[in-house]
Amino acid sequence: MKLKINFLESLDTRRVKYGGYAAVLTLAAIVGLVLLNLIFQQFAPQFDLTQNKLFSLSDQSLQVLDKLEAPVTVYGLWEPGKESRQIKEVLDRYAARSRNFRLDIVDPDRNPGLVAKYDKTGRGIEKGSLIVEGAKGVRVIRTADMYDINYLNPQNPQITGFSVEKRITDALLYVGSGSTPVIYEITGHKETSLIDLMMKETVERENYELKQLNLMQSDIPGDASALVINSPKSDYDPAETKKILGYLEKGGRLLAAVDFRTGLARNLNDMLSSYGLKFDFGLVVEMNKNFNTGNPFHVIPSFGSHAITAPLQERNTPAILQLAQGISILDMKRRTIETEPLLASSRDSFLRIDLTSNSPSLLETDKPGPIMVGVAVKEQPENAPHLETRIVAFSCGELLAPLSPFGQVPGNIDIFMNSITWLEDRPETLAVRSKNLLTLPMNINGWSIVIYALLFVGVIPLALFGAGLATWLKRRHL
Repeated sequence: MKLKINFLESLDTRRVKYGGYAAVLTLAAIVGLVLLNLIFQQFAPQFDLTQNKLFSLSDQSLQVLDKLEAPVTVYGLWEPGKESRQIKEVLDRYAARSRNFRLDIVDPDRNPGLVAKYDKTGRGIEKGSLIVEGAKGVRVIRTADMYDINYLNPQNPQITGFSVEKRITDALLYVGSGSTPVIYEITGHKETSLIDLMMKETVERENYELKQLNLMQSDIPGDASALVINSPKSDYDPAETKKILGYLEKGGRLLAAVDFRTGLARNLNDMLSSYGLKFDFGLVVEMNKNFNTGNPFHVIPSFGSHAITAPLQERNTPAILQLAQGISILDMKRRTIETEPLLASSRDSFLRIDLTSNSPSLLETDKPGPIMVGVAVKEQPENAPHLETRIVAFSCGELLAPLSPFGQVPGNIDIFMNSITWLEDRPETLAVRSKNLLTLPMNINGWSIVIYALLFVGVIPLALFGAGLATWLKRRHL
C-alpha cells in the first residue's frame, strides 16, 4: 500500500507534470503535421521558389488567358517520357488558368503528317518545339526560341534567359488577331543594323515584322507602325527629317538611339525639338562606382517611373549604357506634349563636353549630373484626339551592342523591346519578358559591408546564443 501511495504521489511532481505536458504537445504537433500533410496532398499547392519566378505567370499573361474566347491548342513535339520538365511546367500553368488553352503532347516520329502540316518553310520542325494553333493563325516556337542565348563566344554560347512565357503569350495574341505590325529601321547613315545585332529574330518572335527604309530613296510606307533610328554616324538630311516629322504629326511612333558619334545632329535635334527634346553632345562619365561597371563610361542608370521601366524595376534587372551622351527636355514646348524621364545617371556623374580632355575631374565646360539618358514623349493633339504621337529617345547608340563579358545585356534588350511595345500601345505584353538567368555582381559600399558583417557575424549569432542560454537556465530550475 505504501508503495502504491508513493507511486501516485510521484505523478504529482512538477517534473512529471512538465514531462506530461511536453509529451501531449509533441503528440499534438505530430497529429497536426499528419493532418497538414493530408490537406496539402489533397489540394497539391505549388510554390515557385526560383529566384526569377521561372514557373510563375505574370499578371499580363493571366489577363491574356482570361480574355481567351476561342480555343487554342499547343502541340508539344516530344517523344514519350522525354518532355522538358521546365517547359511543360509553364504550359501546365497556362492550361490550369483557362479552359480554352489545351496542351497536346505529340510524338513527331509517330505523327509526321501533323508536323508536315505546320511546316510552312519546308525546313522541318525539330523535336522539342511547340506549335500554337488558334482561330486566326498558327505560330511555331522552336526550341532555341524558348531561351535567350549569348553568342559572344561562338565556341561556348551561354544561355542567359528563359523565355517560354514570353513566347507563349505573344503566340496567343498572334493566333487570336492574325495581324503583324511592321517596324522600319532607317538606313543610309551607317546606322548599326538591328539585323547585324541579331535583333531581327527577337523582334519577329514578338509579333513584329522588321524592314529597312532609306528615306533618301523612298517615302515612309503606309503600313509603318513605328520607325527606328539606331546609332547613325552622321546627321540626317532636312528632307529626311521633314518626312519623319510629317509621319509623327499623323500619330506616328519613333524610337531613336543616338550618341555622340552622330555629331551635333542639328537636323535631328530640330526635328525632336518639335516634341520638346534635344540631344546634348558629349559623353556621360559616371564617377559613382555603384552606378558603373568599373568603367566610368559604362553607366548603370536609375529608372524613372514609367511602363517601359517598371518590369525591370520589379525584377531588379539592370541596364548598362556605354558611351552615352545626354538628353534635355526643353522648357518651350506645346502644352499637349507629355515628357517622362526613363533613365538617368547619378548625381556624381557629369557630361563631358570637351572630348579632347582626359581630366578625371569636373571641368567648367562639363554639365554636372544627374544626366538624363532616356526619355519618353507622348502627344495627343487637341484638334485630333484620335491621333497619338509617341517617341522614345535614348542617348546611347550602343544600347544593343555586346558588352564584354556579358554580351548583349538582357536589361538593354528588355528596354528596347518594352519601348517598341509601348510605342505600339500593347500593354498586355509590356511586362512579359524573358526570365533573366544572368547574375551580375552586386555593388555595395563600405558602410553596407560593415553593417552586413556586424549583422551576420555579431548580432544574429549573439541573439541565438542568448535565446539558447535563457532557455537552458529556465529548464535547469524545473
